[in-house]
Amino acid sequence: MAKVFSRETLAKFADACASIPLRALDRAFTNERIDLGPDPGGEGGSRRTQFRRYVANLDQHDPDKLQRLGRALGGLIAEVAASKEAFLITAAEGDGFTFEGGVFKPAATAPYSFAVTRIEDFGSIDERSRRLHLLLDARPDDAVIGARELVESLSRTILHRNGKRASGKKADLAKIVAEAIATLALEPPVEQLGIVVAHLLDPGAGSSSRRARLAVGIAVALANYLAETPGSERAS
Repeated sequence: MAKVFSRETLAKFADACASIPLRALDRAFTNERIDLGPDPGGEGGSRRTQFRRYVANLDQHDPDKLQRLGRALGGLIAEVAASKEAFLITAAEGDGFTFEGGVFKPAATAPYSFAVTRIEDFGSIDERSRRLHLLLDARPDDAVIGARELVESLSRTILHRNGKRASGKKADLAKIVAEAIATLALEPPVEQLGIVVAHLLDPGAGSSSRRARLAVGIAVALANYLAETPGSERAS
């Protein structure tokens, strides 16, 4: 499934545009040959309305139009207040985009990646689970690595979608999962399950085929539970 900028992320950009000159807003889109459409309606002043008119009918599933939108939104980053830049970049990262050279681009993922980088991925956790269990038979160590990727990326995405900044890339998995669980205000037993999952998925722990099956099974169960919890985007 192709990456797209979610309505929530676009709404954050629209809000940020309320404080920039209308001429700068128009320039960011007209430079990318993105035309105004009819106003889809909504709250806000002239700048928010203008932003909505540019993005409402733009087909993000067209690669060329998505690329142009990524450049236009990148242009807006240079116009908004410095205090809003990190907030907007984090929102776009939650949808699976990176900000490079002043442009938003879909984050590169391996063909068989198990990562969850945007809200649309929440609905495909079952498909990732199926691939992980197939991988268990042939390469149990790789299945454990894939399950770790699933749990960590899902936790980071939940944090992004709730306006929270996740720990750095080198942070322990247990810490990242704990941050996501705290954001969703889950009960202590789930916190303990997160610790168990992080321990089972520790690359230094070693894994027999039997241990790998346990690790993957519990990791997938936790991933589904987090994705379906109120406060995550899948449940909302």
